[in-house]
Amino acid sequence: MTAIGTDGIGRAGAHAAGWDRAVQVWLWIIALLVLAMITVGGATRLTDSGLSITEWKPILGAIPPLTDAHWQEAFAKYKEIPEYHLVNKGMSLEAFKAIYWWEWGHRFLGRIIGLAFALPFAVFWFMGALRPGYPVRLAGVLGLGGIQGAIGWYMVQSGLVDRVDVSQYRLALHLTVAFMILALVVWLAREIGRHEQAGT
Repeated sequence: MTAIGTDGIGRAGAHAAGWDRAVQVWLWIIALLVLAMITVGGATRLTDSGLSITEWKPILGAIPPLTDAHWQEAFAKYKEIPEYHLVNKGMSLEAFKAIYWWEWGHRFLGRIIGLAFALPFAVFWFMGALRPGYPVRLAGVLGLGGIQGAIGWYMVQSGLVDRVDVSQYRLALHLTVAFMILALVVWLAREIGRHEQAGT
């Protein structure tokens, strides 16, 4: 295993030969997951499902309602926001579940992407598998992903009071950051591929 050194922020020292392909495949998988996230986010928007979950629980929110009582509790919270009263008044619990699952799936996929990025990143870094400079770049992408989660909640908040939909400006910000993350991941994957082909 390659010895690990640091440059002041814990960066792996030497780049282990032969790791480029593994890192590149990992980044392409992340890119596909982000693309899936954008697609699911679009479906969530088109089905007007984005306000069905009125709380932001980064950890506990990964667990969906498991009992009828839990579903009734989630539905009761949805009934408190303007969208229910002005758009979906009288909605059945089954109809609520349909929009809830879209939003829950969107958030859950975000959590999956976070883990799929952070865990391999930590392993590659520890193994010295990353080229010099790449730990910093990848840590930046990971940080941007965390900020994106906060932006998502910032967007949802805009539709919970005095509106029946989210702010179009916050929505645009959320989508723009998603495409930024996708572009950065693709760029890094392609750059590593060029290094591998050039043998540098």
